[in-house]
Amino acid sequence: MDLTDLNFFVVKVGKMEKELGKTLRRLRQGKQVSISSLADEHLSKSQISRFERGESEISCSRLLNLLDKLNITIDEFVSTHSKTHTHFFTLLSRVRKYYAEKNVAKLLKLLEDYAHKDYESTMIKAILSSIEPTVEPSEEEVTRLTDYLFSVEQWGYYEIILLGNCSRFINYNTLFLLTKEMVTSFAYSEQNKTNKTLVTQLSINCLIISIDYSYFDHSDYLIEKIEFLLRDELNFYEKTVFLYVHGYYKLKQGQASGKDDMRQALQIFKYLGEDALYYSYKEHYRKEVLGDEEDKKEG
Repeated sequence: MDLTDLNFFVVKVGKMEKELGKTLRRLRQGKQVSISSLADEHLSKSQISRFERGESEISCSRLLNLLDKLNITIDEFVSTHSKTHTHFFTLLSRVRKYYAEKNVAKLLKLLEDYAHKDYESTMIKAILSSIEPTVEPSEEEVTRLTDYLFSVEQWGYYEIILLGNCSRFINYNTLFLLTKEMVTSFAYSEQNKTNKTLVTQLSINCLIISIDYSYFDHSDYLIEKIEFLLRDELNFYEKTVFLYVHGYYKLKQGQASGKDDMRQALQIFKYLGEDALYYSYKEHYRKEVLGDEEDKKEG
């Protein structure tokens, strides 16, 4: 069956699919639109009502027609639905909460609850390890995760988040190759730029590691990709971090202008009141720039 023919792709009524109708109802009611105004010769009021209650199924083409009448894009619908109903968004919400609270007990319970989900449990262990060093993913678990990521043809939010949270347990060469895969094949839309922003952030992280290890060919590749990702975007945070990291690259290449870029980025963070970022990068600047200058003075 050709899934590009939407008339043949039916939304089945399973646990997840029952929630699609509820998402539609929430969006419809939020726009103050009645079921009557959506009904037509293809889909009656009763059919729409049953779908919203999770009692029946409709074809994907019918759902798209309803969204069109509501002036809602498929990206907006999926994003709204995912944030409420997918297990992965629920997991991330709980992990963020427990991690912020430094609640090891609840994170361990969460790990137990997700023990049957290989990649999710690996991610939880990777996150938990920063506050509970006795817990971390095994080499076998990391290998299974990276094997999965290499097998993916189009990276979505799920894969990007997995890589981001587990990257410090992945050896550099593998991390760089996975970052290349991600940059060239992530799912993107103008309506939802979350993936693009995350890809930019992970690419910058990989760039920092590449510079640290003096892999300048890899650094050149990543700089080109990041510049493209940031083109015509208003991502002020990412642009400022990239300004600093690009300056760090120039510094390592012996270009004096690198220090100016790094200082400019620090000034921006300070001006914006981004204290955590300012002090973190200022410490890096002290070690990488002032440290060298102090060593020369002592010599």
